[in-house]
Amino acid sequence: MSHLLDIRDLHLAFKGLGGLTEVLHGITLDIAAGERVALVGESGSGKSVTARIVLGLLQEMRNARVTGRVGFDGADIMTMAPRDRARLRGTEMSMIFQDPTSSLNPTFTIGNQFAEVMRRRDPRLNQAACDARATEMLAEVSIPDPGRVLANYPFQLSGGMNQRVMIAMALVNNPKLLLADEPGTALDVSVQAQTLRLMHDLVEKHRTAVLFISHNLGVVREFADRVYVIYRGRIVETGPTGAIFHNPGHAYTRALMDAVPRITGAGLPAVPEVSDDFLAPMVRHEGGTS
Repeated sequence: MSHLLDIRDLHLAFKGLGGLTEVLHGITLDIAAGERVALVGESGSGKSVTARIVLGLLQEMRNARVTGRVGFDGADIMTMAPRDRARLRGTEMSMIFQDPTSSLNPTFTIGNQFAEVMRRRDPRLNQAACDARATEMLAEVSIPDPGRVLANYPFQLSGGMNQRVMIAMALVNNPKLLLADEPGTALDVSVQAQTLRLMHDLVEKHRTAVLFISHNLGVVREFADRVYVIYRGRIVETGPTGAIFHNPGHAYTRALMDAVPRITGAGLPAVPEVSDDFLAPMVRHEGGTS
């Protein structure tokens, strides 16, 4: 199977007054075209920085040291010039962030922000053409009266509406890869479920590959084809979603599942610390563990 995204031996460290602090320790993962893959772990485990390296953002930070290969559609993002990496963002790959309201510019209308995104792929588009395409995408995410929404500013819309706008905006240029960093966590649970279901249907329709970053195992179980479990900057377990949830093989994966809130009980358990002895990665396949 050919890989749209192919990350090999990815290392990240930040340079500070005390020297280098290592954050990622040899991350390896891949995503095929049209595949939905989840990267799961607790806060601080290295999920979001991995996505930002894929976008080519951390490579340009003076205090970041990034090594390894990040292959995307046959090219290595790590060896690209900064301007070539920038051309990929918003065209061949897009990202949805955690908080939709803070991710949109409050000083521009939704219509103007759609136009800015679309002109990254085709600078010749006029406003009328941009509005027509944006209207189609807003209809796809089940937003009533798209014309009114295009004329609004983000602060005039609810969090759920802004999340739908973000999904539509991320997919408007038909990207090959969508990076979704904890989408919907700032929303009410019922609204979050609706928007994630919508995103699932849309990426399936457009055959967009997804790297879905989350700590919510319930959402991951419904959304992802495969799962990578990350702990302290290392991939400790990977395999098809069904196999991971049916029979988690790694101590940290089991700890994450034990930390899922239950309807009954005295409180929410914390994810326990896992010994470094357990950091050897496990790769699970349909037929078992290797």
